[in-house]
Amino acid sequence: MKLEKNPFIDGPVVEGDDYCQRRKMEERILAKLESGHNLALIGDRRIGKTSTAHHVIDGMRGNHKVDIDFYHVMDSSDIAEAIIDACKRVLDKVWDSKKVLDFASRLSPKLEVSESGGLSLGVAAQGQEYKKTLNVAFEFLEETIKRTNGKVIILFDEFQAIKEVKNGDAILKYMRGKIQKFPRISFMYVGSIRHEMDHIFRDQTSPFYKQAEIIYFEHIEADEFYEFISERFQNKKIALKREVYDYLYQICYGITGDIQTFCRVAFDSLEKSMTLDFEAFFDVLDIIYKNEQKYFKGVLEGKDLTKIQKNLLIQLAPLQAQENIKLFGKDFQKVIGVKSPGAVTNALNALEKKEYVYKSDEKYFFANPFFKEWVLDHRFLIHATAGTLSAGSAISGTRLDFGYRQRMIKVVK
Repeated sequence: MKLEKNPFIDGPVVEGDDYCQRRKMEERILAKLESGHNLALIGDRRIGKTSTAHHVIDGMRGNHKVDIDFYHVMDSSDIAEAIIDACKRVLDKVWDSKKVLDFASRLSPKLEVSESGGLSLGVAAQGQEYKKTLNVAFEFLEETIKRTNGKVIILFDEFQAIKEVKNGDAILKYMRGKIQKFPRISFMYVGSIRHEMDHIFRDQTSPFYKQAEIIYFEHIEADEFYEFISERFQNKKIALKREVYDYLYQICYGITGDIQTFCRVAFDSLEKSMTLDFEAFFDVLDIIYKNEQKYFKGVLEGKDLTKIQKNLLIQLAPLQAQENIKLFGKDFQKVIGVKSPGAVTNALNALEKKEYVYKSDEKYFFANPFFKEWVLDHRFLIHATAGTLSAGSAISGTRLDFGYRQRMIKVVK
């Protein structure tokens, strides 16, 4: 039997027909870059920032894209290698590859060449050595600009990650000094941790203060994405109920990457010509649980989190809106087992650093919304507020215990 190609892509960069256009946002970004401005694009994780940035830059004729990803950087050597690798990909297109390697061989510290032709520094930088490694990287960048006649856009993805590495602030200062020597080149900085990106580009003490114009990347409109999703389900003649989509949009906080993850599983698991109603929705959700429950259980039963951090994670699950929840109040402190607002802050910071939650507009959200749904379906609280918790009237149990799914299915039918 011929399998239908799954049209739902939830990778880091979505291209071509898999990309959902955001015309107003694209126009704003394009106008800034064409005017030669530097730009900081800030928005939640998996919301489509990187894909949109690539889409706009790739559509600018005559320009090359230096695509530098800092997501996995651990030290200054990683930062330098990310820049060097990105520059080499461009140089290999506009210059003879042998000459690129010859250029690299003359630099110090000496670069190592892998069997695939990649370049690495070989050893991590120590102390002030980060300046030497970064100097090599910026010599590569300068040569790239020279060989492309300045027709390049420099894209730094997950730029805020620099602050987490050793000597992060000093590295930012060093990079700012190098970048300001390229006045006719547009730099685009993309980041998903808002408070850190705001600090880098808005704090007067930061070397990147006002170095770039800021655009906050908004969530895609629900109606617009519904049309995009529904059209792709038609490849298998699956009809997506609007109320089901609205519920999916809500539990995923409007994050397009997470919505596409659900749709990818649904497309593979549902039969042709089915209706994706709430009954089918929960069947798909169970498939996701089955694939992920070993990890989910490991988080709550393992040793990576403290008891307090686990309690906090569990209590955050039902607090979607959080408007009436005083996360730092005495009632909430009592529930998670601490005695001070500072202890709550420390637990939240630990969960955020370990990427179990993220902060947006002063609220905390699960990095994996399906983990949150699993907690609600299989573990502890259905509904809780600071008031009900202190009064001892919170509903305990799980959503499955109280027939939550049956009520959702019945409402539609």
